[in-house]
Amino acid sequence: MTAMQPQKIYKMAQERLNDYVRKNDMRPSSVRNKVLELLTYMDQPFLAEQLVQACQKERISVATVYNALNLFVLARILHANERQRGRASTEYELITGKTSRMQIICTKCGRMSDITDKAMVRLVAEKKYSNFDWHHFSLFVYGECKVCRQKRTKKGTKE
Repeated sequence: MTAMQPQKIYKMAQERLNDYVRKNDMRPSSVRNKVLELLTYMDQPFLAEQLVQACQKERISVATVYNALNLFVLARILHANERQRGRASTEYELITGKTSRMQIICTKCGRMSDITDKAMVRLVAEKKYSNFDWHHFSLFVYGECKVCRQKRTKKGTKE
C-alpha cells in the first residue's frame, strides 16, 4: 500500500463515495462505509475473496461486498485489474494518486513480481496525449517465470 495512513485513505475514499452517492441519488449506507473502511486496511492489490473474508467478522454478506466493490469502481475509489492466474480473477486496488506500478506475471503459476524500470517510467512520463491528462499508469507484463520455464524444459528433455 502507499505510505499514506489507512485513516487518511478512508477519509479521501469516503468523500469520493459520498459525492458519488449524492450525485446519483442513492441512499447512504453504514454497511457500505464499513466495507470501505475494511478495504483501506488491506494489502494492495487484493482479491474480492480476501475482502469477503475480512467482512465475515462484521457479518457483512457476500452479495453486499460484491455490490460495494462494483460501486467503488464506478465511484473511482477502486481500480479493477483483470488477471489470468490459471483462472480469470479480478484484483482491486485503491486509487490514491500514487505513483505508477509495473509488474511481471507468470501465466503458468500466477507468480507476480513488482519491477522497477526507470527508462519505462521516463518514457511514459514524457508521452503526451491530446485531450487527455494522465495521472498514473499500471503496466503488466505476462509471460513464463524462470521456475516454470525450467520445469517445462525438464519435461521436454525427458520425453
